[in-house]
Amino acid sequence: MTEPELFGPYRLDTVIGRGGMGEVFRAFDTRRNRVVAVKRMSKHLVTDPEYRKRFRRESALAAMLREPHIIPIHDYGEIDGQLYIDMRLVEGTDLAGVLKRVQLSVERAVDVVSQIADALDAAHAEGLVHRDVKPSNALLVGTSPEEAASRGFVYLVDFGVAATLGGTTLSRPGLAVGSAAYMAPERMMGDDWDSRADVYSLACLLYETLTGRRPYPSDDLLTLLQAHMKAPPPRASDVRRDLPPGMDQVVATGMAKLPNARFSSAGELADAARAVLERAPAPPRNPDDVATVVRRRPTPRPGPARGPATPPAPAGP
Repeated sequence: MTEPELFGPYRLDTVIGRGGMGEVFRAFDTRRNRVVAVKRMSKHLVTDPEYRKRFRRESALAAMLREPHIIPIHDYGEIDGQLYIDMRLVEGTDLAGVLKRVQLSVERAVDVVSQIADALDAAHAEGLVHRDVKPSNALLVGTSPEEAASRGFVYLVDFGVAATLGGTTLSRPGLAVGSAAYMAPERMMGDDWDSRADVYSLACLLYETLTGRRPYPSDDLLTLLQAHMKAPPPRASDVRRDLPPGMDQVVATGMAKLPNARFSSAGELADAARAVLERAPAPPRNPDDVATVVRRRPTPRPGPARGPATPPAPAGP
């Protein structure tokens, strides 16, 4: 049996996530005697002075955030030439894994996006842009994908660890097709960009949460980049017929090519999606679908009396 690896004061027990930027471990902090999640960044990133500087600055900002949908950061820094982040360990399934198993109801899809929007708005208010909003960075709490799909609380993870992208850095290590699938056009072209790049990515995530498909389903990086820059936003109703009217327009506005044409904030996108639901008729009850959340409309109360419906009987003698 292989002994767990020791990384500074951490005993790295099991790998619970892996990506182009590094690995996430279920770990034991021997200093504070607690179980945590440790994200250890890939070794090549420490050789980039600009990335190291931004990593420390943005990790410090992320550690100060107290929004409920952002996993608390305990510590961050560098050990043995590798950058790391120590976070609260949350048991759950990322949204990408949930969507492989379960189709979310429209109401639940909007609820998930709304929770992520709350996290983004809190970060944006502190000047922190996520830059890597995607289903694998949304963690749904639950003991199984089915439970997470139906009612799990949602966390947005990986603040402060996304690679700097734009211009010639598009080919640098760490840019995977999975990240390019949700990237705003201005970031691909190396233009100035701001928090509305996260709004674009959130609209892409909304589309996938509704349909189970990426907006532009290609595994070729160049094809993806061209689609985000030139192709019209996809229509979710072409894939899923039970969407209420207006949801396609929410996705299209969020995925507008020009930042000024998008929603100004993540919360504004979520509000627009909820408004579409409020105008839609309530869906039928489906007790066999664990991912379906039924919205009940209140029973209308009788209005004030408007007088008798038929003429009164003539008075007696």
